[in-house]
Amino acid sequence: MRIDKHLCLPISGGGGFDLTDAFDCNVFLIAAGSEWLMFDAGSGRSPERGLEVLAEDGIDPRSIRHLFLTHGHADHSGAAAHWREALGLEVHAGHATAAMVSAGDEAALSVDRARRAGVYPADYIYRACPVDHVLDLDRPVSINGVTVRPLATPGHSHDHVSYLVETPERRMLVAGDALFHGGKVAIQDIYDCDIAAVCESVRRLASIDFDALLPGHLAFSLRNGRRHADAAFAHVEALHCPPSII
Repeated sequence: MRIDKHLCLPISGGGGFDLTDAFDCNVFLIAAGSEWLMFDAGSGRSPERGLEVLAEDGIDPRSIRHLFLTHGHADHSGAAAHWREALGLEVHAGHATAAMVSAGDEAALSVDRARRAGVYPADYIYRACPVDHVLDLDRPVSINGVTVRPLATPGHSHDHVSYLVETPERRMLVAGDALFHGGKVAIQDIYDCDIAAVCESVRRLASIDFDALLPGHLAFSLRNGRRHADAAFAHVEALHCPPSII
């Protein structure tokens, strides 16, 4: 789904726009010169549908050269191995995400817990993926005039990283599962979900200026996206956890 000339949403499942497999997160492409940067990968259950959407949008998959993962949960990283093999792109992730994804550690990624709970089908198998570049948090990566700054935003999971992406057109927060439309967060009963860390990450995101909010599920905002961080922060300031989408 073309959002504009420089922004595309080719993958989005049941918690978004029903473009692809129901278990996929929102996967955004941001243009960097003649290349595209991919943020998150989807579940890997039917990646061929993502290729169909790319074709419909007139995007050559071979122009996608970099993949940035927000965290290791399977709806966000399960297709990383597919895209790395199919497109030869470079995979970027924070240290903790890289360790789990490269090992295919289903317990550390809570895939086994989600499968038992019926979140994923019983036959879902997570594919390990090598990570080519382990990111230094808060140290920006520059690609063809686009700056990608990884921000530690744990809480939904201990490894969670959001990305502040600056292009000539926009200053965007790729929030993964750290912040959603309406000032919501994502809390679930897994070993590394930490409500105190969720609230601290909300404080951090509310201190950053950005125009567009690109979350891992549900709707996105192209302008005044910071209002969603402010809405979440209002709950935190009142000693409440923001409402959860789960």
